[in-house]
Amino acid sequence: MKSCIRDNLEFAYLKWLLNNFNYIEKLHIQLKSPNYSATSEIIWNSIIDANFIYKYCLPDQIINLKQFYFYIIKKYESIKKTSDEMMNSFQIHPFFVNHQWTNIKYFFDPISFYQHLSSSCSIYKIDCYNEFM
Repeated sequence: MKSCIRDNLEFAYLKWLLNNFNYIEKLHIQLKSPNYSATSEIIWNSIIDANFIYKYCLPDQIINLKQFYFYIIKKYESIKKTSDEMMNSFQIHPFFVNHQWTNIKYFFDPISFYQHLSSSCSIYKIDCYNEFM
């Protein structure tokens, strides 16, 4: 399944889908925030850290999940939380610690002003978001 998530309603739909497919063993999430920053988009205006990913990008009950990869790109607006604090959130969050998914990579692109957060060393190609760039 491929889908673009642009607003709070689409995040809610993603969560609904994840909660209704209990047999998911591998999950790859690729998200890119839109260029605009609507004040009504509470989810995209949140800090992207372990709590964000656990709350919005994973099912409520994780039964069969063996592999989880994510790659999130968010337009940099202001420093609400330092990159060290974001990275540390994965080191202390019980879900990520228990699954040994704490090797998170962070990169800030000073040219495009995007923050990249990834659970993998490889950089994924996000192809459905050209309209936001």
